[in-house]
Amino acid sequence: AKADGDLEGGSEWAVVDADAANRRKFKISVEVGVVKAISPAGPIMLQTLMTAEKGGANTGLFTTRSVLRWKFKVTGNSSWQVGIVPEAEANNDLYLFTTGVVGLTSVGTSGGSDRMPKVEMHGRWVEVQCDCWQGLVTFKIEGPDHVHTSVQSFPFLGPVRIALSTFQGCEVLLQRGAAD
Repeated sequence: AKADGDLEGGSEWAVVDADAANRRKFKISVEVGVVKAISPAGPIMLQTLMTAEKGGANTGLFTTRSVLRWKFKVTGNSSWQVGIVPEAEANNDLYLFTTGVVGLTSVGTSGGSDRMPKVEMHGRWVEVQCDCWQGLVTFKIEGPDHVHTSVQSFPFLGPVRIALSTFQGCEVLLQRGAAD
């Protein structure tokens, strides 16, 4: 898999890490402009292929940018979280759910890290922008009549990924750019 195209300012729309998703037994299908991933169990992470870090660098398959963006909607099981995961924790499926510090938790989730605020976002388009230059991540949740925005700072040095911590039956639609 490769990057889905550079955007202005060095940001990039991220693609799912299909190899990691397949190892974790996600059911993946591709339709026009959308990737669908169904979670087999949980907590289990679905994450971006690319990483972001201050300065950015091209290190082969794992392209690193200073700004990384991901847009998705989760339906099915309402127990899930979205957040930023240090590259060193990318293989730890429990990281975001148990110790995550930067992100949001769907209101349908019980247990797990209490450090990430609960937000009504299940069934809504969520856009995440991780800006490593500023050390900020912005979550935009499209509601029926408005967009809820949450901006959080993050303490991580080195590369990070955007990740979802999902449970059995979570259906994730990943899309580049605006929802149709």
